[in-house]
Amino acid sequence: MVALIVALLMLGLSPVAALINRRSGYIACSAGSAVFVYYGMTNYSNELSLFYVAAGLVWLFTSVYSLYYDHHRWLGPLYTSSILGMAIALTTNNLLVFLAGYEIMTIPAYVTIGLYKKTDYSAFVFMGFGELSTILILAGFLYSYVVTGSLSFSPLTTITPFMIAAFGFMVKMGILPFMVTEWLPIAHGNAPSNVSAILSASMTLVAVYGLTKMALLTPRPDLFGFILLGVGGFSVFFGAFYAYVSDHAKVLLGFSTVENNGAILTSIGVYLTAPTHTLASFSLITTAVYVLAHSLAKTGLFLDTGMMENEYLILPRILKNRLSDVGGVLLASSMSGLLPTVGGVATWALLESLFMEAYTLHSALSIIPIVTGSIIAMGEGFATSTMLKFIIFAHIFNKRSSNEKTRPLILLLLGLLILAGGSATYIFYRPFLASNPALGLPFGLIASEFSSQPFGAISPLYVLILPSLIGALVLAVFGKPRIRRSEVWNSGAPLNEAYTSFAYSNNIRLMLGKLLLTHIGRDGVKVVDVFWSLTHTVAKLFVSFSRHFSRTYMNSRLSWYVIYMILALIVFTVVVVA
Repeated sequence: MVALIVALLMLGLSPVAALINRRSGYIACSAGSAVFVYYGMTNYSNELSLFYVAAGLVWLFTSVYSLYYDHHRWLGPLYTSSILGMAIALTTNNLLVFLAGYEIMTIPAYVTIGLYKKTDYSAFVFMGFGELSTILILAGFLYSYVVTGSLSFSPLTTITPFMIAAFGFMVKMGILPFMVTEWLPIAHGNAPSNVSAILSASMTLVAVYGLTKMALLTPRPDLFGFILLGVGGFSVFFGAFYAYVSDHAKVLLGFSTVENNGAILTSIGVYLTAPTHTLASFSLITTAVYVLAHSLAKTGLFLDTGMMENEYLILPRILKNRLSDVGGVLLASSMSGLLPTVGGVATWALLESLFMEAYTLHSALSIIPIVTGSIIAMGEGFATSTMLKFIIFAHIFNKRSSNEKTRPLILLLLGLLILAGGSATYIFYRPFLASNPALGLPFGLIASEFSSQPFGAISPLYVLILPSLIGALVLAVFGKPRIRRSEVWNSGAPLNEAYTSFAYSNNIRLMLGKLLLTHIGRDGVKVVDVFWSLTHTVAKLFVSFSRHFSRTYMNSRLSWYVIYMILALIVFTVVVVA
């Protein structure tokens, strides 16, 4: 408890210090973040302690990076204020204090986005959806107070408060159907790189934390849990899909955040619908590991964009440095769900939990986790290709030399932490060490009630080793492949002097043209976002309806206002009585 008080005091002083001297503010924030990490590590009895560790690590690395990045006098105070709000929301057990922290983290970020780009659009989009999230969460908390009579996070006897609040948290996470407006990639892509890192890596983490905490206090609702499970799966697919066809580095990473948040939502859905306590516990651990993996990797990749002269992958011109290259590859590998990184362990655990649930349900409902797992697997394929594109065009092409060491070293440390996290998760988490005689494997999947079942008992160690052995065998038999050179083909795009990031993903634009509304004209290939098109159509219909309604009924006639008041009184009375 002393560590928590010290951390909050240091984080609280950091905005004041940043007003006086920006470097002092970042140093105070770094120190407070380090203490916050220590608090999370020593508070291991709390099942949500890994959230504290993940958030503290994000703030620590981003604050140290900001010492060498900051270029606006107001960025330091706003950045540190937003982190203070996150810390308050993560550590309180009071509903109103949580909302206060939620707003403290949101409002400074809104100002930062507006100051950075000098445009209103992206900042207003962020604030609009941020306040929509707050309103829905407030409604859920108010209903919780009605049910429990307490302003604390208390066990609930009904799922309604959780359902209402869940939609509020899903807005902040950018989950479908709230992804259709693409507000999260737009807002996060238009912030400074250090702010983008905390927006995508820890602000959405606060939403996941709130959602998980409410889920732990709620009777497990099968139907709503399956809804969250399915929505999460589709969010993974479309988030990875739109990340793949994006050429703006930060927007690409914003869509990647939607993909990862969809995976986390799916894991929470498994927890809510799991037929056994063991599987529910495993899915809860999966959620925490996914949070850690996404937080660290996304922090590093957004900080990576801070070393680009141009945020478009067509011509990024990033710093040439071996440290950042190695770190970038490790971070992208984790975001791709590749072993032995912690992201690979998280992806494996999510897919295994889905197929285990399908096996243990033994009913027609088994089709839901099976289909969801298949959709997520396709999304992970897009995610791997997306991260490969990011590394190729940000770290291999269009480099410029630099003698800077500090920021590349931060990326390398994050990458090594990702690698160590994957190994530690596997080595120290006891379920990965359970034996499974049914398959003759020395290492199986989880717990005794699955140990006699041959289904779903392949550990990540075997997933890692088997392809490596097959690859080594192929190399030994056929030898090193010969290099074949051919003319550049830009996947249907106009042929340029070099292979571009646009050409890299143009195959999907052409193959899935019906979904992307791909148009091929004299100027090349253009894509119209089907979600934006649908949103625009609905908005036009709503404006037309509003105009017609206002001119017909809201015409200053006293009789209509009397009718409004009577109807409002009736509705209010029914709600109060109910």
